[in-house]
Amino acid sequence: MAAEKPSTKEYLLRPRGTLYWGGAGLDGDYVRPQLEAFRKAGIEHCFAGLTNSATADLPEGTAPVGMILDAIRSGFSVRYRDDGEWTITSGMVPEAPQFNLVGYSYGSLLAAQTAWSYARGGHVIDHLVLIASPIDVEFLSDLLAHPNIRKVVTIDLGRHGDPIYAGMPWGELIATSPVLAKQFIANKGEGHFYYAHVMDDSPRRWTELAKRLRQEGLR
Repeated sequence: MAAEKPSTKEYLLRPRGTLYWGGAGLDGDYVRPQLEAFRKAGIEHCFAGLTNSATADLPEGTAPVGMILDAIRSGFSVRYRDDGEWTITSGMVPEAPQFNLVGYSYGSLLAAQTAWSYARGGHVIDHLVLIASPIDVEFLSDLLAHPNIRKVVTIDLGRHGDPIYAGMPWGELIATSPVLAKQFIANKGEGHFYYAHVMDDSPRRWTELAKRLRQEGLR
């Protein structure tokens, strides 16, 4: 009789480390440099969230389709609380001093759902960081109130021209589509894409964000 394989829950009994999800598509050129900036700032054990299956299963050169699908999910489903199980399958290390979940734009919703799932499962999340997040206000309130989520940090980019902010109503979110499309096409690191477009000034921006998170207490 073959030995039973350990369950995912047993393997991740005490999750530790910092996981970072980028925006729609999850595979932008800014993700790795941002992680490196985190490490240089002192957030040592940090890893990229896994690429979503919608993008990973597409042929080479079609990643933008996955990006579009993620953007649609941001507005219509993932921004709302999901009481299902969201499991981390890689990137955690037992020697890390904290368990932190960080997400940017669409990635902030993956971080939020993962935090909610693990908190309900009895795990403590030291920091949940939501950057340029289109999260629903009721879901955000639930996260803020859960005793196993010690600190929720929301970083809106309104001063950079981003129309997205945490807790915004659905109708207002949908109305931002033309502005977001214009900022994305311009590819100048404007507004919602302040950290996502790779430019000459990007290293300073990534370092700035890393230092901000370090000041918030991430280790």
